[in-house]
Parts: sequence; C-alpha cells; structure tokens
Amino acid sequence: MIFETFLEGKSFNQISEMLKEKGYKTKKGNTEWSPQSVGRILKNEKYKGDVLLQKTYVSDLFKKTVKR
Repeated sequence: MIFETFLEGKSFNQISEMLKEKGYKTKKGNTEWSPQSVGRILKNEKYKGDVLLQKTYVSDLFKKTVKR
C-alpha cells in the first residue's frame, strides 16, 4: 500500500499520516509513523525488489582484483 500511494503522487508526510489514521503499526509496534521511516521503506532495496547478490566478484584470479 505504501508503494501504491507513493506512485499515486503522495508525499512521505501524507503517507505517514494515512498510516497513522488507519492504525497500522510499525515494526516496533508503534502507531506513530514518521516520514523518514516511510522514506526508508521506499528506498530499501529488498522491499523494492532491487536486491543484487554477489555485489563484488574477482575479475582476475591470479591478480585477485575485486570489482563491483
């Protein structure tokens, strides 16, 4: 729901207010949502689906150079 409302054009403040009004709880069980926590959720690579495994690799086995 957070992602859908963000794509509709709502700001972090508007989303956090909506979550408070509906009574959704945070990870810690609070009903107070901050705009920063909404922003962290939207930027989290695991929630977005942008998780990259093996972020580094060895390009040359003999020189042992590591690349991103």
